[in-house]
Amino acid sequence: MTAPVKPAYHLRTMPLVSRCAFLIFVATGALSIGCGPAKVQLWSGQWARYHVGSTWEHGVTPSDGQRFEVNGRNYTFRAHAINSASNEGQVRIDGAGGSRAWSLPPGAAEDLDWAVPGVGSYAVSVSPGLVLGEPRLVRPRRNAPLVVLLLADTLRGDHVNETLTPRLLAAFRGGERFTDATSNAPWTLPSVASLFTSRPTIELTAVDGGLVAIPEGVTSWAEALRARGFCGGAVVANFTVNVPNDFGKGFDNFVVPAKFGPAGHPEAAQVLGQARSWLRAHRGEPTFLYLQFMDQHEPYHDHEGGMPRMAPIEPLASRAREAGPEETRQRQDAYAATVRYLDRQLGPFLAELPPQAVVAFTADHGEAFGEHGCWGHGLNLYREALHVPLLLRGPGVPNKVERGPVQLLDLIPTLLDLAGCPLPNGMVGRTLRRGGSSEPSVAVTFGGGPLRWLWRDGTREVLVHTRPQPGLAPEAEVKMLEDRPLPTGTFRFDLERDPNEEHPQPLDPATAVAAAQVFAISVGKLVPGLQVMEVGQMGPVVVPFRSPAPLHVAQVFSTTATQVTMNGDRVEVRWDDAPPFGLVAFTAGAPLQPTQVIGTPWRWFESTDAVRIGAPGTFLWWNQRDASLQRGYEETLKRLRSLGYIP
Repeated sequence: MTAPVKPAYHLRTMPLVSRCAFLIFVATGALSIGCGPAKVQLWSGQWARYHVGSTWEHGVTPSDGQRFEVNGRNYTFRAHAINSASNEGQVRIDGAGGSRAWSLPPGAAEDLDWAVPGVGSYAVSVSPGLVLGEPRLVRPRRNAPLVVLLLADTLRGDHVNETLTPRLLAAFRGGERFTDATSNAPWTLPSVASLFTSRPTIELTAVDGGLVAIPEGVTSWAEALRARGFCGGAVVANFTVNVPNDFGKGFDNFVVPAKFGPAGHPEAAQVLGQARSWLRAHRGEPTFLYLQFMDQHEPYHDHEGGMPRMAPIEPLASRAREAGPEETRQRQDAYAATVRYLDRQLGPFLAELPPQAVVAFTADHGEAFGEHGCWGHGLNLYREALHVPLLLRGPGVPNKVERGPVQLLDLIPTLLDLAGCPLPNGMVGRTLRRGGSSEPSVAVTFGGGPLRWLWRDGTREVLVHTRPQPGLAPEAEVKMLEDRPLPTGTFRFDLERDPNEEHPQPLDPATAVAAAQVFAISVGKLVPGLQVMEVGQMGPVVVPFRSPAPLHVAQVFSTTATQVTMNGDRVEVRWDDAPPFGLVAFTAGAPLQPTQVIGTPWRWFESTDAVRIGAPGTFLWWNQRDASLQRGYEETLKRLRSLGYIP
């Protein structure tokens, strides 16, 4: 066979009936299999990632004379054939045990399934313009492993209940329900990226706060399962969760809308129709399936009749205007109707899944309906934006209701654990089967304005709304994408007494120090360079030091005004009204250790992971960001720009 070829992208988007010149790899030799493996990918070193219509699929166009040999019994040849040519195409297999041919009209697609009649050598011929997606030999078996992850985009946790979702809850009866599950971000891309990779969103974020992709080199759950011999499929109704920004890596088949526009998104019935077809084509094989629904995301579809015409949500989400009681009720009713629709669709589908399937249902984030003066999602970190449903069932899942706090970061480690798959390097979540979610949890929204950061430890919660810092750095000057920004400040909530976060309390010193420790080791990992942090000091705070090399302000995270002055090698960071904790991040050409100025005590740490904040004070350290992660992010952004995916 030829040497392995790195999967390539064929990026011309076109209807299936259009003609397309696919990549063709010429191979010599034959593939021989014996009695052992349950699945063999044919010509795996020659696969490319093909884009046809709205489907991304691992596939290959074998040349005439391509062969495979079978040295065992009970094998089935399977593939997804796609004819992109303008004339009829054919796939034909001839061998000692028998022959089989399939004819496909122009633009047609068909799942091929042929029980190989016996041992021997088989020749495969494929018409020009015809692609075989996932060509493989399998030994279908009963009770093959199946992992299914269903995610409802924009579904609030409090809307999964006996009134709105009785079928969904019935389908998970006998499994585990987590009533206090929290997303790690309030909008889709950072939330799903964190979910797929079990990494904090800050680790996946660029210095300016942008997160539009999973960086190259970061392992996703799909890659982990594929490495264990699973076939992976995805049907995603949200166009932004796509293959070019690496959400599709590890999946053999990834279906996503061809475009995203005012017409809206595919409905749950369409998503589940695609899912059923994919599961039928892979019956008896170890598989995993990811489904992402968009029914709870604006614009809503009217499935029950009588939904009033509503104005766009954008002016409400940007706090340009407020909604009156009648508009609020209409929007809440329309949203609830979409939840009932999703429940009606999910009930039968979940009942069709085999008993050995491991199944999880969750959401990427919630939705605000005027609480705390907020609408929509993306810019606020209150409970209505972060509380998500989490249901789990399958072999090894207990029958219980878990009321303690858990975070979405831990879902993938749990699914991998249930599938018998080891946790890849870099994943930091912890399986919910062993001790529950790691605490404290952190949620972040960033990129649409100054950092907003949430820390939660049990029933203690601290919410930080930083402010723009004009004149310090381009990234520090950005204003929140709100006409009337939420108040800046640091807010403490006691969730046991105030579960709806309506009555912020003064920040006590012990809580401030505990939250600051997590702030340092999370936000302090964003910018590679020197970090200067103030914690819990009253009144004006001045931090002077000498730097052996020039510094540049990259980011400032503070709820009060911050000043930075540089004069030669002397640098001074000043807060006239010190926040409970604030951080200034500097970049430099090389790692350095500043020199202390006499009379200004502060503690120095060699790295972010070494930072220990046990009391109020000033703390400095050098953050050496993961170089491979940084390169992976830069490479991914470069590729996305070249494709026109981002400006």
